[in-house]
Amino acid sequence: MRRILFAVVASGILGSGMLCAGESDKSADNGIKKEITAEEKKAAYELFDALKLREGIRSALDNSLNVQIKRMPAMAPYKDIYQKFFDRYTQWEDMKKELAKAYASQFSAKELKELAKFYSTTLGQKSLAILPRLTQFTMILAQKRIAAHAQELKSEIEKRAKSLEKDDKNDTK
Repeated sequence: MRRILFAVVASGILGSGMLCAGESDKSADNGIKKEITAEEKKAAYELFDALKLREGIRSALDNSLNVQIKRMPAMAPYKDIYQKFFDRYTQWEDMKKELAKAYASQFSAKELKELAKFYSTTLGQKSLAILPRLTQFTMILAQKRIAAHAQELKSEIEKRAKSLEKDDKNDTK
């Protein structure tokens, strides 16, 4: 029984997208600079402060774990283990160096500074608070619109499946 419970709990986290492996790991470093200048690093760190990225990462991990526990209550007795594990491998001082390289690969030092300046403003901070909710609203709106026409999609897929099946039968003759 314990083995089953462990498998369920582990698969809840591993299968949830909280921990990703495989192809995504291989492509995660594509286009990321190996080394960055001191100016790029400083500009990236200033942007991280303005974005409150450290707090955002912590909050995202905590929220994700809580969502998984709601989906799989059997994980609840292990919450502290997951939190300690995440804390161990998502230390900000380690992550920010890699994140700085990623940001510096996409933005120049000047652009990073401009972003930091913007996100330090009242409007920038407001956008940080509001944009995630608007993004969520957008996703829910798209899901509702798609769900309203799900039968149409199902019919089109069934039609194609019949056509493909017919083609397969003709090919084997």
